[in-house]
Amino acid sequence: MLTMRSGLAVLSLLLVSAPAAADTPDILKGKFAFNWHSEPGRQKCLKVDGPVLASFKSSKYRCDLNAKSNTASGASARTCTEVKGSKEYLIFDTMRACEMERKVQDSNSEG
Repeated sequence: MLTMRSGLAVLSLLLVSAPAAADTPDILKGKFAFNWHSEPGRQKCLKVDGPVLASFKSSKYRCDLNAKSNTASGASARTCTEVKGSKEYLIFDTMRACEMERKVQDSNSEG
């Protein structure tokens, strides 16, 4: 009886604490992103939906959904980093914030 209770407790804990990885990036849908590891002046802010969202949901990317304000522009951003590659996307709530960050990074890289 104790073993069955322990098993149920562990199973319940796992179900509550580990949401499906594919569902996690849905918070990113409709946001705007660019790959800041490439030349910012050549990048475009992309709307996170369709194929972009599908990529972030795949096992090819690892996303940090906690917004941080340590960007060059001071705007809060989330990140999705390519697991086996060199891409890292900064993801902003608005196109304006995305474009501002991209332009600040571009101006900081000139010189």
